[in-house]
Amino acid sequence: MAKTIGIFDSGVGGLTILSSIVNEMSDSAEYHYVADSLHAPYGSKSIEALLERSRRITEFLISKGSELIVVACNTATTQVISALRAEFKIPFVGIEPAVKPAAQLSVSKRIGVIATANTLKSNLFKQTLKTYASECKTFTRMGEGLVEAIETGELASIELNDLVRDHVAYFNSNKIDVLVLGCTHYSFLSLLFEKYLDQSTSLVTPNEAVARRVQSVIGTLDSQAGSVSSIYVYSTSEKLGSLKKLIAAENLEVDQVLHTQI
Repeated sequence: MAKTIGIFDSGVGGLTILSSIVNEMSDSAEYHYVADSLHAPYGSKSIEALLERSRRITEFLISKGSELIVVACNTATTQVISALRAEFKIPFVGIEPAVKPAAQLSVSKRIGVIATANTLKSNLFKQTLKTYASECKTFTRMGEGLVEAIETGELASIELNDLVRDHVAYFNSNKIDVLVLGCTHYSFLSLLFEKYLDQSTSLVTPNEAVARRVQSVIGTLDSQAGSVSSIYVYSTSEKLGSLKKLIAAENLEVDQVLHTQI
C-alpha cells in the first residue's frame, strides 16, 4: 500500500509545494491536497480562526488516510503548527520563509522578504531572522493583493503584472541581492518577479527544502511504498476553474478535483 501524504494551504499556493514533493519523492505515494480557497487569505486571520480551520482540515486529511501532513502555508506554520503537533499524533512538516539560504547566498548582506502580514509579524519569523540573518540588513514587505489575484488563476493579467512590478520596485530601490518569496502562492509568479528584479538579484523559495524534508520523514514510516502515485485535490470553494488552471500550470497529473465542505 502506498504511503499517504496530506497537504493543505489557504488556497492554491501549496500546489507549488505539492509539485516539488511529487518531483522529489523516490517512492510512490497517494496525495490528498486541500485548497481552503473559500477562507483565503489566511494572512490576516486571527490565530483562533487559523487553528479552527487547520484543525478541521487536518481531521479531514487524516480521514483520507494521511500518515504525514504538510502545512503548505507560511502563515499557518508560524501561527498554529505547534498546536497541531500537540493535538494530533502524526508528523507535520511546516514551511517558513527561506531566510537561512537567502542569508547564505547574499553577497551584499542586504536581503528582502515578501510575505503575508501574519508571517512577518510572527515570533517564529522574527526568531528566524535573529538566528540566520543577524548579519544582514533585511527589508520586508507585505505582499498586499497578491494572494487574492493568484486565487483567480489569471496569472497573465495586466493588473497582476503591475502589482508585482510595484512590489519589486521597493526591493530594487533598497538594492537587495536576494529576495525571499515568503508565501507559497508567490511561487506561481517566480518568472514575473524575475522579470522586474534587478539582474543581480536572486530569488529563493523553501519548496525544495520542504520536499526533501517530506522525503526524509516519509521514509521513516512503516507502510510500504506502492507502485502507483495518485493525487486528489479538494477545494472548499465551489469555483474550481481557477484551481484547474493552476494545476495545469504546475503540470500536475491529478486524478480528481473535487469540491468539499470542511
